Amino acid sequence: MPWPRLYSGVVTGNPTWTRRLQITSYVVHVGAFVVATAAEVFTGGLTTSTSYGAAMAFVGVVLSLTLRIPFTETPWQSAVKLGGSVVLYSMAISMTGGVTSAFTLLPVAAIFIAAAGGGVRYAVPTAIAGIAGFLGAAWLSNSVGDRTGLIRIPAMYAITALAFSEIQRAITSETQRAQSLMVATDAAETRMARLTATHELLADLVQVAQSPDINAVTTAQDAIRDVGLIVQDAPCRIVTSEDIVLARRGTTPHHPSARRFPITCSGEEVAHLELWDGAINLDDPEVAAVSRAIQPVGLAIDNDILLQQLAGITIQRERVRLARELHDDVAPSIAAVGLALDMALMSGDLNDEHMRNLSATRSNISRLVDQIRLRVQDLRADRSLSVVEMAHSLVAEVDADGPTVIVNIDERTPPRPAIATELGAFMTEAFRNALKHADATAIWVTGRITEHDGFLAVQDNGSGFDANDSVDGHFGLVGMRERAAVITATFELDTSPGEGTVVSMTWKDGTV
Repeated sequence: MPWPRLYSGVVTGNPTWTRRLQITSYVVHVGAFVVATAAEVFTGGLTTSTSYGAAMAFVGVVLSLTLRIPFTETPWQSAVKLGGSVVLYSMAISMTGGVTSAFTLLPVAAIFIAAAGGGVRYAVPTAIAGIAGFLGAAWLSNSVGDRTGLIRIPAMYAITALAFSEIQRAITSETQRAQSLMVATDAAETRMARLTATHELLADLVQVAQSPDINAVTTAQDAIRDVGLIVQDAPCRIVTSEDIVLARRGTTPHHPSARRFPITCSGEEVAHLELWDGAINLDDPEVAAVSRAIQPVGLAIDNDILLQQLAGITIQRERVRLARELHDDVAPSIAAVGLALDMALMSGDLNDEHMRNLSATRSNISRLVDQIRLRVQDLRADRSLSVVEMAHSLVAEVDADGPTVIVNIDERTPPRPAIATELGAFMTEAFRNALKHADATAIWVTGRITEHDGFLAVQDNGSGFDANDSVDGHFGLVGMRERAAVITATFELDTSPGEGTVVSMTWKDGTV
């Protein structure tokens, strides 16, 4: 599996209560066998019938104890083991007195493990088989005359099945509730940690943004003054790669400069310094000093770019908020007015002039609603290639009573637009499949993304399915595989019934 299960305790864990029930089933089976065998030997002596009955019962106990709680075998394998043990117990009962046999305790143990391991759908059939086997043993041993025993023991089997099934159901329900609380608590703690870190970063960012050092123009002016101290008589200026003059000193001539110093950031030239008279005969120490003086300008320009990107994210969020308000509040209100006008027009109580005025108003309202829809689409248009932003936009699709969603994507640099589009489509399809079909209580969207490679995974703790089964009319997995193929990525699916689902995509940009 390419991505470890982030919550194996919820998806595939073995809760404490299953171990306790497993140990209890051992104790119940062994205890019932020992007590029944001792009682038969004490009351009737060590006869051939008692020996054969004890042997049959022993084999039945061993067969029952091969079952694990909860049942891990296929349904028919569990049913065969339970049925086989009940048949062996019934044979032991028939050999040791029928209704009066002490081995009538053993079907109770079988019913217990059936209820603990599979619930009522296993316990009731096991109880019915036990009752049938007991009645058959009573008939074979000619002990049907004991009517009290014929009523008491089947009733005990039936009550045991219902009581243990209800206890198992309550334990399972409590365990699921505890797991849901654990997931919700973990999600709340994760959100709190992220919000705290974000708050601290934003507070630092506000302080830095208020500093003049982050301003490219101020930084360029300081650099020009430093250059003037090194080359005192030379006119100079700092120009960005977009030919924007950030700072100048003296009157710069119209002819080309005598010296040109590049200003770089992250290996790319973002601006340059132009020097005229007096800059030709600079020695090496002076050249080095000029280069050091202008170096902060490149970082200041990059800081301005980052601030613009941050502002763009903020603007995009505000656009989405406005679009939501238009879609959820304004548009329905205007549509309601249009519906009221339609009812007034259909009433037939208006004269021709009023009909014309209302019809014109109704047409204007229809056009207004269409314009609002278009504006909502424009506002919701994602102008960012951030996969993290795409993931968080999916969270908005989850209702308040829906599953908990945890987004943990380390997006260091955004991928190319073509790859980002396919990643977004893959993530959307996988997320909506988990939301609609998995019956999950938690969904994780995780990954690590750079400009050149990465992986993305969507995991849920839902019902899972058999990956070898194909369902007609469901093309979600086919679409995800096609998305992966477009960017030459590796698609992987990890699922099984009852074990949740993980779909992942791992890629490397072949164009770099």
